[in-house]
Amino acid sequence: MERINGETIVGITLVSIALLFLLAGSMNEVWAIIVPADYLILAIGLAFIALGVVTLVKQNRRPHEETTHHH
Repeated sequence: MERINGETIVGITLVSIALLFLLAGSMNEVWAIIVPADYLILAIGLAFIALGVVTLVKQNRRPHEETTHHH
């Protein structure tokens, strides 16, 4: 089973917030002032998602180490 890591959770959260802010910016001219910052938040969120995926791939490629049992 694949596990989701913290980087991916942060990325999904930032992308969600950025999309909500962009939606608010399309409806309200005061929110429209910060639209460039919304795109920055969106880019950072996508970068965190990419980092999380790369981290999961690296962890899954690593051979599993066998534990030794002392009797």
